[in-house]
Amino acid sequence: MPGPAAEFKADTVREGNTVVCVLSGDLHDGTREPGRRALEGALDARPALLAVDLGAVELFTAAGLNLLLTLRETARTREVPLALISPSASVRRVLDLTGVAAGTFSIRSTMREAAH
Repeated sequence: MPGPAAEFKADTVREGNTVVCVLSGDLHDGTREPGRRALEGALDARPALLAVDLGAVELFTAAGLNLLLTLRETARTREVPLALISPSASVRRVLDLTGVAAGTFSIRSTMREAAH
C-alpha cells in the first residue's frame, strides 16, 4: 500500500518561455493532489510549452496516469503544448501497458528535444 505524500516532490522552473515541472518519487492516490496542484500551477503560468520531467518518478500508478490525462485535456483546452520528458521505466511501463504512449503524449528524451 502506498505511503504518505512525503515520498513525492514537485519542482517547477521557468526556462525562457517554457515551464518545466519536475516530478520525483512516487505518484499514486496518496500523492495525486500535490501533483495536481503543481501541474495546474505550472499550466496557469500559460507557458509556450509545459514540460513534465518524469525521469525521477519511481512508482507510477493509475492515479498518476489519470493525472497526466487530465493535464493533457486542460492543456489542450488552454492551447498550451505539453511534452513528457524522459519518463522513467515505471512511467513507461504504465504508458505502454495501457496503450497511452502511442499518440497520446509528446514524449521526448530531453528538454532540448522538446523545445524544438
